Amino acid sequence: MLRRGLGPPANSSLLKGVSAKTPSASQNRRLLLSRWRRRRRRRRPSSSGGKASGLNRKKMAGGRIAHATLKGPSVVKEICIGLTLGLVAGGLWKMHHWNEQRKTRSFYDMLEKGQISVVVEE
Repeated sequence: MLRRGLGPPANSSLLKGVSAKTPSASQNRRLLLSRWRRRRRRRRPSSSGGKASGLNRKKMAGGRIAHATLKGPSVVKEICIGLTLGLVAGGLWKMHHWNEQRKTRSFYDMLEKGQISVVVEE
């Protein structure tokens, strides 16, 4: 009936006060269980002198708080951030490059049409 590891420990001190008459197996099991349970229920003296003994026995609500844990760098996250920053910086550089090309092309077009001159007039 008792499952392994869940029953009372096989301890001769649990049999204190048992009469010399040998009890049956079920009586013996019942006796051991009741003594084992009583031992587990015994109150331990609290540091507060017994004032908060009801609080100490019950689980308090604030006992399990989700704490922030520090973890190492995430490889996937680092790759995504690097790709994003690289694409943004590359896009800005290309826009600057295209703008400079446009200015140069318009300068040579105007020079070819004769609208501007590089020779200083006296």
